[in-house]
Amino acid sequence: MAQPVHALWGLPEKKTKGTPPKCFNIASRVQKSSIEQPLSCRVHPVTVLKILDAYVRRPAGATRTIGTLLGWISEGSAVDITDSFPVPHKDTEEGVAIDQDYHKSMLELRQKVSPREVVVGWFSTGDEINATSAVIHAFYCKKESSQFNPTAVLPGPLHLLIDTSLNQQSFGESFGLKTFVNVRTSVAESLLQFHEVPLRVQTSAAE
Repeated sequence: MAQPVHALWGLPEKKTKGTPPKCFNIASRVQKSSIEQPLSCRVHPVTVLKILDAYVRRPAGATRTIGTLLGWISEGSAVDITDSFPVPHKDTEEGVAIDQDYHKSMLELRQKVSPREVVVGWFSTGDEINATSAVIHAFYCKKESSQFNPTAVLPGPLHLLIDTSLNQQSFGESFGLKTFVNVRTSVAESLLQFHEVPLRVQTSAAE
């Protein structure tokens, strides 16, 4: 049986000219002028439950779970996150090894069942955005690898961060859930900005 192919996405290479490392500017629910349209997100409970289940079932030694978010854009600038599936990965000193074939196979199966659902972003468990977040985000930005299709409303993939520690500080009205978009900045090429966008849990009468 053929072994699965892993796409290795490395950390930014170290520069010798004193270039500062890439950093992150996280703005809490602030819509900057660089964001063309006010964006809001609605996440369905089944999405969150699947992510938490994947985290509980994560491989021994793994500190987090990452994966793909599915959904669609509705009502102008509202993004519905309707489903998710975990993607096997391995954190290494060189970067993050993501099982690209697994992502592709799972996406094909999901779209046979629900053709309307497309890739809208990715998720990670944890309580902060770090250097490897930028590496994974780069994977989902590439259409040929993640099948994410940029639109005027959603030019880049969403990032859903779920704090699984469930401490009192994080488990507030947001239930430990936060969504971010990556915004290009003209200040410096080395600066990555992840802006938090409004998020609410969308439930139906049955839920």
